[in-house]
Amino acid sequence: YYEGGISSVYMWEDENEGFIACFLIKKDGSKSAHGKRGYLQEGSWDAIHVIQVAPEEETARYCLTSSVMLSLTTSDESSGSFNLSGSLRRQMSMELSISEGHLCNMGRMIEEMESKLRNSLDQVYFGKTKEMVCTLRPPSEIIDMSLPKS
Repeated sequence: YYEGGISSVYMWEDENEGFIACFLIKKDGSKSAHGKRGYLQEGSWDAIHVIQVAPEEETARYCLTSSVMLSLTTSDESSGSFNLSGSLRRQMSMELSISEGHLCNMGRMIEEMESKLRNSLDQVYFGKTKEMVCTLRPPSEIIDMSLPKS
């Protein structure tokens, strides 16, 4: 899923006969990383997912709070230096059957939340950054098309 990275899971009981689980994920996307792709000078994805589980008879109430911190730095002759950092935090609650187990329910919620967070980061950070860069420094193809030929 992450093509490498480091993850940790911590779980503890709460006062209400339920439990809390914390899923931590760190992905290093820099050139020197082990699962490298080689595009970024430095880059990291840090995700923190905390789920509070309140079991009932045949269902459980899951409250998920997720935070993602993203940092990207690159320097290239053609595009110049670029640094983008940001974070997002979202929450979701669901009441689900415990027939498949807590782990399956928590895993599905985390995957769904990460997908939403990735889409938000793509639209908010990358989309707006691309819009601003193209406005301030439009690609040469656009300049050639907009200037009348003499």
